[in-house]
Amino acid sequence: MLLGLAPSLLAALALAAPSLRLAGYAPPRSFVPADTLRPRSSESASSHGAEAVDAAIPGYLSPWGLPPVPGRIVLTDSGLVFHASEGRASTRASSVSLAYVDAEDGRQHYLFRLDAGVFETEAPGPLLEAIAEPGWSSDAGPAVPNRAPVPSDSASWLRAARRIAGSRYADTLYLLLGKPRAAVGLIGARGRAAGRLGEYVSVRDSLALDPARMTGEGQLRHALAHELGHRWQARARPQLATLWTGVRAIPDSKRYGYGSVSEHQAEAIAFAISFLQTTAATAESSAGALALLDHYNLLVPGTRTMVRYFVLQAPYRNHPLHSRLTSGRITYALEK
Repeated sequence: MLLGLAPSLLAALALAAPSLRLAGYAPPRSFVPADTLRPRSSESASSHGAEAVDAAIPGYLSPWGLPPVPGRIVLTDSGLVFHASEGRASTRASSVSLAYVDAEDGRQHYLFRLDAGVFETEAPGPLLEAIAEPGWSSDAGPAVPNRAPVPSDSASWLRAARRIAGSRYADTLYLLLGKPRAAVGLIGARGRAAGRLGEYVSVRDSLALDPARMTGEGQLRHALAHELGHRWQARARPQLATLWTGVRAIPDSKRYGYGSVSEHQAEAIAFAISFLQTTAATAESSAGALALLDHYNLLVPGTRTMVRYFVLQAPYRNHPLHSRLTSGRITYALEK
């Protein structure tokens, strides 16, 4: 039961999250729309290094804590512009800093913090020079994001939450993770004050979302998968504990799930489902798709394990990568 992407949200969903203690899926910086695709001018090149002009750095952008998208970054006269490989809209960032270098899989992965996301590359090139320049530094403090107003009439946001909960995409999640007894609702005042974008309450078997403060359809889908992951987690603890054996911790202190096994597992579940959905109808080679999975797993370790588990379940048994993902030794927990 391989499902396509759900329809776009209302235009009002393209609103950024607030900057105070963002729990869930939104780092505390906001991207602004790309206002230029021109390379950096010669005047700018003199201060940032002539070799940086026209340079395109290949890598993967993870915006707002969501799974990574392949593409390239170009230095322009107004900031950094990320061009996605598959025709998605370009995204601009005004600052960059090196977060850390990860030697996973025997290769050096450079992870840079941009305004509201992380860019990962094995060939940083001029980005390493850019972070030394004051004009690119993110040390000046976070940009002030646009705030989504709290609607006096929340009916439209409830409709948005229930639309995604009633979609074919959600049906796939229910087959994998189970369906709550209660209808999906909206985050209450206490959850909003805590900065939550999604919430699962085990004692009521209920799930709530906050579409008003999400950045778009992708974040809404991710939130639904993450919270349903918590539901499955509560009902399959022994199996999940077996699956989780040997999974390393999230290395990024600013990625959601850092320092919390429960949230880490829910993120890995959401990342795994995103990968399987993204590659369900891909024309990309299996080698390219499996390389993409490596980058998912780099940001949220355990994603690969969850992908191998879910591809054995009914919705994904005809997935084009099924044979590649299930080759080799599969543990008892995966087979069960």
